Amino acid sequence: MDITHTYVPPSKRGLGLAADLCAAAFSHAHHHSLSVIPTCSYVSDTFLPRNQNWNSIVHKEDVAKSSM
Repeated sequence: MDITHTYVPPSKRGLGLAADLCAAAFSHAHHHSLSVIPTCSYVSDTFLPRNQNWNSIVHKEDVAKSSM
């Protein structure tokens, strides 16, 4: 499952909604035995470094990129 983009309206930013959205997407992928390709920069640069417990379902070639 490729997560290409996340968006939170400016008026709702800073409330943790992007993280909640990503957590729901990763949970969905996990429950459906899918791996995740973190194309979205928020997912790869912010969400995954803060939530490394999801690295087990990140597409293998993309795990190292999100751990930097």
